Amino acid sequence: MRDLPVRARGYVVVVVALGVVLVVWSATQVPSWRVTLQLVVAYVACDSLYARSSSTSRTILLTLGAIVGLASYPLVGPWGAIFVSAAAAVSYNYVGDPVKRLFNGAQSALAAGAGGFVYVQLGGPVGGLGSGDFPQVLLPFLAADIVQCAANGLLVATVIALSEKRSLRGVWYGGMSSSAIAYVGYGLFGLMLAVLWTSMGWIAVPLLVIPLFAARWAYAQYAEQQAAYDATIRTLVQAVETKDWYTRGHSERVAEAVVLIARELAMADDRVSALRYAGILHDVGKLGVPTKVLQKSGPLSDDEYEAIQRHPLRGLEIVREIAFLREAVEGILHHHERVDGRGYPMGLQGGDIPEFARIIAVADAFDSMTSTRSYRGARSVEAAIGELRICAGSQFDPVMVDALAAAVANHGWTVQVAPPVPAGTLADAFDHDDPTISSRSPRLPERLERAEAVERVPEPCGEADP
Repeated sequence: MRDLPVRARGYVVVVVALGVVLVVWSATQVPSWRVTLQLVVAYVACDSLYARSSSTSRTILLTLGAIVGLASYPLVGPWGAIFVSAAAAVSYNYVGDPVKRLFNGAQSALAAGAGGFVYVQLGGPVGGLGSGDFPQVLLPFLAADIVQCAANGLLVATVIALSEKRSLRGVWYGGMSSSAIAYVGYGLFGLMLAVLWTSMGWIAVPLLVIPLFAARWAYAQYAEQQAAYDATIRTLVQAVETKDWYTRGHSERVAEAVVLIARELAMADDRVSALRYAGILHDVGKLGVPTKVLQKSGPLSDDEYEAIQRHPLRGLEIVREIAFLREAVEGILHHHERVDGRGYPMGLQGGDIPEFARIIAVADAFDSMTSTRSYRGARSVEAAIGELRICAGSQFDPVMVDALAAAVANHGWTVQVAPPVPAGTLADAFDHDDPTISSRSPRLPERLERAEAVERVPEPCGEADP
């Protein structure tokens, strides 16, 4: 709780207080305590069975308790459903975290109350479901399902927005909107459970939930696969950092910056994840650059500088067969293109440059300017943003520059101190991360077709890895 910003803490207190009041009042209105308590036990048991999913910024628990909560509408009415849903506070999900327990129980109860109000207003039956209740029950139940999902999502999105200092719209469209339809459809299993419970009692719970939990288990295996992907990425990054001292920490910071930009643009979570991979691996092509060039003591020759400029193409060769990277590959290949068409390796212009590449270009330059080098101190965040704005429309996409500026204003950015670099290495004479340091324009090959060579690079605007 102490880690939350003041506004987020205040919001949590208000939600918990309202939830407690609603639950206490619902306890006086429950129509059948026997059925309600059976549903509470079922809810706790189902809510404690979950699959854990790793996203770009948080861990999501996908539980089965919501099915029981929705089934409570026709079985024990909206007041019973509120009491049942409040049992989320005692499920296994948040062991050792009382604040999360209280908030989870309160927001579940409030969402159940919103859905229950809609259910009874539309004439939904209470006390069980029989064949005579169909198809009339479908409309009130579906409406209640939608309202409960929307209320639950809004309550959760608000605390995330306040705690992470993001816009509510960005949180909603960035992660929750893409799964809203799936969650509404998932909630319809609650109607099936209500029908089965009416004729079979509590035994209907394992009959319905066990197959669903098997599906959740399969989803958990998918999450494990994502963890394996992360391990693959880390291995590649470590290999690059071994060859190029100045990339140590740079890749992770670029990944952090691209996620900030993506969130500001309200990008969907699956694309944010792919973009994060692209940010981490944007310099992976340096594995194809000779180590003696990356760590050379003294100025680079034309051929050596050209070899470094080929690293986007080398990156493509390394990652193009890694299927899970998909769109990230384009970001890695084109992150040195310029919106005025004077970049490399293909000289793409404006909107022809993939969106991922335009984002990485801004993040790459920003981290370079705000990182300390052996030959200069780090620029301030304000100075770096100012330089990016000067270059917007020529080197960088103005939309991405504005998004980074807004994200940094909301979240802040820590100026970095470069790791120690052995004396007498490249950094003392020519830093290939900073092409403005070169005392002469390197000889570059003429443009070749379809990323087979590197175009002549103009005098840079801002800083980024070459």
